[in-house]
Amino acid sequence: MIKTNQPPQNPGRFIIRSLRTTSKRDAVRLAKLFYDSELVKRSDVIAQSCSSRPARHDIEAAAGLLIGKDQARVGRGEFTQHSQAEQRGRLKRFILPFFKDTNIEDIDRSKIEEFLEFLSKKNLRSTTIKAYMVVLRKTLSEAQHRGWIDKLPTFPQVKTQANPRGHFTVTEYLTLLRAAKRLRLDFQEPQSKEHTHRNTKGGIYTATAGVPWEFAWLIGFMVNSFVRPVDAKVIQHKHVEIIRGEQCYLRLRLPETKRHTAQIVTMPAAVHICERLREHHHKSGVAGPDDFLFLPKVVDRGSATWLMDHYFGKILDATGLRPGARGQRRTLYSLRHSSITFRLLYGDGIDLLTLARKARTSLEMVDKFYASELSAEMNVGMLHSRR
Repeated sequence: MIKTNQPPQNPGRFIIRSLRTTSKRDAVRLAKLFYDSELVKRSDVIAQSCSSRPARHDIEAAAGLLIGKDQARVGRGEFTQHSQAEQRGRLKRFILPFFKDTNIEDIDRSKIEEFLEFLSKKNLRSTTIKAYMVVLRKTLSEAQHRGWIDKLPTFPQVKTQANPRGHFTVTEYLTLLRAAKRLRLDFQEPQSKEHTHRNTKGGIYTATAGVPWEFAWLIGFMVNSFVRPVDAKVIQHKHVEIIRGEQCYLRLRLPETKRHTAQIVTMPAAVHICERLREHHHKSGVAGPDDFLFLPKVVDRGSATWLMDHYFGKILDATGLRPGARGQRRTLYSLRHSSITFRLLYGDGIDLLTLARKARTSLEMVDKFYASELSAEMNVGMLHSRR
């Protein structure tokens, strides 16, 4: 007779079996075979137990899937590089560190509410918090698509309040133009300035330099053309067509920005500004079809955007116009806000749909972010008018 310990699921019990031999040598050999067979059975049971146990996944694995998917979308032109960089930044800044010790399978409504409270303590705006929650939802969706979780947990709602950028009044707009012209007096024109390592780097003037000569034209152009800063950096001379007829205006055929591809029709004042710009750039030999309208000598257009913001910040600080009427921090984008708001204020019966189309935006955005600046008594004459 031989006995051996049972597998772990029955601790303290033994298996007894007869070897059916009286030979000690055969008994030892058969006992070893019996023991080995029981070990094999036990390993099979353990393997089955492990395979039936659900796998655990961390959020970093799901985030990696999301980043790879979005990189493919960038390659197909369905997602911008800037948006992908913002999303990756949100993952690395708060989402991954907060959930690093939590498996995907254990993230539920209560855990998401903890994360929401964590973000709220960071003094983030509601729009920023909502953006973080969107990225978290997309990350968990990747886990669901892989079969790691059966369904998405419910997300708490984050109420956001529209916070439009402050626009400029007509008086403030004129103040900006005068300040830009005054500050450019300290900035020698590029063709006469001696380029050294002390004042330039890759065509970019240092922070101590004055405002570029054409910057006053940039301000006027943005207010009279509805363009965004991201549009201003990509405008080339070949994108601009002057239309003269019953109405005089510029027709802008810009590359796609922010998923908009429609043409832009400007105000008449933009025609004069464009002609002055072309004359100015012709002297420097940068007025060709493929040359840029603003800061043409800056090859890196990402740097051109940063410089436009930087120089406009100088003008705002010099005039004291950086804070808006409601305390908003005004930026270069506020010029576009002013452009649309001026049409709402001073346009004679302007059609909102037409305005939205020409400004490459939507009716919802015009109503939410631009028309919200109108007071009750603005355009009261139009309100009281009769057919």
